[in-house]
Amino acid sequence: MIALPEDYIVIKFYELGYRPIYNKFNSVYQCACPICREGHSLNKKRRCYYVPKNENIYCHNCGWSSKPLKWIKEVSGCSDQDVINELKDYTPNVDDILQEAPEVKPNTESLPQDSINLSDVSQLDYYKNNDNVRATLGLIKSRRLDTAVNRPDNLYLSLTDFVHKNRLVIPFVNENKQIEFYQSRTVLSRDNKTKPKYLGKMGSEKTLFNIDKVTGDYDTVYIFEGPINAFFTKNSVAVAGITEKGRSFTARQQQQLDTTLRFYDAVWILDSQWVDKASLIKSEALLQQGERVFIWPEKFGKRFKDFNDIAIACKVDEIGHDFIQKNTFKSLEGIVRLSEIKQYQGNYTPLN
Repeated sequence: MIALPEDYIVIKFYELGYRPIYNKFNSVYQCACPICREGHSLNKKRRCYYVPKNENIYCHNCGWSSKPLKWIKEVSGCSDQDVINELKDYTPNVDDILQEAPEVKPNTESLPQDSINLSDVSQLDYYKNNDNVRATLGLIKSRRLDTAVNRPDNLYLSLTDFVHKNRLVIPFVNENKQIEFYQSRTVLSRDNKTKPKYLGKMGSEKTLFNIDKVTGDYDTVYIFEGPINAFFTKNSVAVAGITEKGRSFTARQQQQLDTTLRFYDAVWILDSQWVDKASLIKSEALLQQGERVFIWPEKFGKRFKDFNDIAIACKVDEIGHDFIQKNTFKSLEGIVRLSEIKQYQGNYTPLN
């Protein structure tokens, strides 16, 4: 069992729960349940509780009850290994985010507070001597996010937001060209050690990243797990996390798939199955569900973790559809392809 620091659990509870608050009178955290969404009560009540002294999360609406680790995995779609990776070099420091935190209301703002548009020349000129802005621009350039073929129109940074301060903000623009959701990523090295690498818009349901970039020029839409990798292939979207059981969409994402993307063939592209065991398990689950999955060829799969790694190492801004289609498989053929990778991975435990 992975031992989770209490402040890490609190941060994840605030990140993943809807409208989270802290009840100081009984030392309990509450949110609207992200698992059952509490029906018509979603924006009215908070029936999901995290009780630190019992190390338990319980929802009075759907009856979910578990240790925090299981809840975090269920809601975020992450694996045990994802959590372990996030906890590496983790130093408890929840005060900066949650101490004396005001009640978090449903977030109707399209971006974090006082966001700086990192594509706006006038704003960049004004903040040109700010170290945090310069560090964020350095991250963008080093990861080729400023030149990638499928990048969003703008990236952002807030120097003041309560939760997303000094983090790269990636907007999830919807079909109507509106920022409906966003995800932020750590930039500063000290934050990499003390805070979650990725945080989503609190009190808001995830949408599909980059759905505004999908065009009828192509018959296929490519579905990535993380948004940054979707920067490098045209007609790509991202879901910002799936579970090891395979497909896991929010109600809003499913709506987008059933409407805007209903006439497209879909190909799933996860991290390299050669170096990421969770990705291997997720890939097999998707294949068993009849999905088409990109299976990393050995030449690239053993060397790179994801498409961003390829772009950086090969100094390219686009990874083409031909490369993807050549290595895309479905059903039994894909499962057979994974067998060699299972042997390479070693102690692989198949899905039940």
